[in-house]
Amino acid sequence: MATTTKDLGELREGMVLGADATSPRGQMLLGAGAILTERHLRLLAANGVERVEVETPGQAQGRPAPAADPAQLEARLETRFAHNDTGHPLIRELKRICRSRNEGGETDGD
Repeated sequence: MATTTKDLGELREGMVLGADATSPRGQMLLGAGAILTERHLRLLAANGVERVEVETPGQAQGRPAPAADPAQLEARLETRFAHNDTGHPLIRELKRICRSRNEGGETDGD
């Protein structure tokens, strides 16, 4: 998937993130593949994000992000849940759901 870096002021609703968006402190804000909304743009601005990677024009928008290989998925989950107790039952269940969705399992209603 081809991506390009855009300044916050260049972002528009409907653009698709090409990579995870994190705050300057490293906090995960939005995952790759997210379709930007006005709320997302406000969230990025409020957290001091200046630039993000977005899919280049011509990419199919609104499609799910391609499944990551298991190592990439685990790395993303570790980043996403870095500030949580990974032994807590709720966090374990959330990670299980993420893995299931990545494998093409459950996609809604969780």
